[in-house]
Amino acid sequence: MVNKEVAAQFNLLAALMELHGENSFKTKTYITAFQSLRKWDKPLSEMSEAEYATIPGVGSSAAGKIAELISKGSIEVLEKLKAKTPEGIQQLLQIKGMGPKKIRVIWDSLGVETPAELLYACNENRLVKLPGFGLKTQEDLCSKISYFLDSQHRYLYGVIEKELLEFEEKWKKVFPKNKLHWTGDVARKSPVISSIDCLIVPAIDKTKLSKIEAIQVTEESGEDIFSLLYEDRYTIRCTMVDESEFVNQWSKTTMSQPLYEALSAAIGKYKGDSVEEFLVEGGFEGLPSEMMDLEDIESAKPAMWEGLIERKDLRGIVHNHSTWSDGINTLEEMAIHVRDAGYEYFGISDHSQSAFYANGLNPQSVIAQLEEIDEVNKKLAPFRIFKGIESDILNDGSLDYEDVILRQFEFIVASIHSNLRMDEDKATARLIRAIENPYTRILGHPTSRLLLARPGYPIHYKKVIEACAANHVVMELNANPQRMDIDYHWIRYCQEKGVMLSINPDAHSRSQVEYVKYGVFSARKGGLKKENCLNALGLADFQKWIDAKS
Repeated sequence: MVNKEVAAQFNLLAALMELHGENSFKTKTYITAFQSLRKWDKPLSEMSEAEYATIPGVGSSAAGKIAELISKGSIEVLEKLKAKTPEGIQQLLQIKGMGPKKIRVIWDSLGVETPAELLYACNENRLVKLPGFGLKTQEDLCSKISYFLDSQHRYLYGVIEKELLEFEEKWKKVFPKNKLHWTGDVARKSPVISSIDCLIVPAIDKTKLSKIEAIQVTEESGEDIFSLLYEDRYTIRCTMVDESEFVNQWSKTTMSQPLYEALSAAIGKYKGDSVEEFLVEGGFEGLPSEMMDLEDIESAKPAMWEGLIERKDLRGIVHNHSTWSDGINTLEEMAIHVRDAGYEYFGISDHSQSAFYANGLNPQSVIAQLEEIDEVNKKLAPFRIFKGIESDILNDGSLDYEDVILRQFEFIVASIHSNLRMDEDKATARLIRAIENPYTRILGHPTSRLLLARPGYPIHYKKVIEACAANHVVMELNANPQRMDIDYHWIRYCQEKGVMLSINPDAHSRSQVEYVKYGVFSARKGGLKKENCLNALGLADFQKWIDAKS
């Protein structure tokens, strides 16, 4: 059980306790434990109960329950709460903005027990008369429930990749001569996975599937097609094909329809089993798997994907958090980790003072952190920490520090974290004013979306990108798997307008620095070239970019 799964159990425990009116002190204890565990980067499975209690925010009570969960796979008190809570009510707890108190009111007053029932109640205007609700709240919940229902049985690539790689290794041990090839969304490394599909070459003896740990066959759609349930969470649809059919089947299930049709003649002639060779023969040499969803075939030429950004091109890591705000590791620990990973520089950008929920830095803390950066830079030279902040964009588009503080930083990531309900005109104007601020160097996660949890607020992308171009502001591609914001579909327009992008992990712990990998996948889908990526600059050139600020 990985750390995030452990943390999720504590989040659910706290929510169910609050839902059922349990001891509020204990509830807060488990909320605090959840907040710490979700960012903790040392595997909990490798620690002892005594060590759990040393984790900040985790006391003896939570430590005992972590030990229980790791050893038994469940927490007794949580299982009892789940047993008396309808599954649909537990689903409602997963919806953003649906806290335990609101759900309790709806459950008691309307007898609603599922998201679908609640959506119907919203459409019938039944929430308006409930205490603490109103028309705007009802409309907001209606939108969020619809989004939740549409997102069911979908996954984030950055969340499931590790499990899929583990599945591959288990597969190889049982079927060393039968290759497993991911297709569709997984092969394209899409930020959101609608279906997990694979091809097996050649056909296997299905009676041996039981030898693979943590799987079960759940469905068979003929002799060559079956589905597996892995880790009781992921449904993997498997199709067995001969080597002679592999390229055709992989292309059909992974490429966009226009691309597949453009290659139809080549498919009929090609006799091998290599997708790379086949693409050469078909006139699409070097087309990466991330771009297999190409729709505009007429403009698709090798120049479009030659020189795409690669993971090895990244020279520095920008937009990171430390214990100065809501990170789990100290500034020095984060910097050393980035240095030891082979990067040349590290941009710290803790939360600003308006982000009180994230322990944002007040002006006194800013000065103290800047002094610490100077000291750590002396120790780690020639590696360099650059002084940044993630400054909240206020409702009117201004940043949340006075100029006397803003000018202390070497770069500023301007981001919106609050009031996400503005219409397109107001949201766009808010962003453009922040972009026009002379201290803004990077626009952070421009729509503030959370994939499969919250759609981004509406903005006029072209106006925002054009404002970045006019003010020499870099656009962030936030690589947190839940964000992937800016959406890769707009990368081409950024490049057309001369706007650089920065692939940022928004790391809140050392392990999250690795999020840049998923950002690279998304950047490649959008056609980002190395020369248009800010953090592909070496230290000297990045310093020139810092010095170029007005």
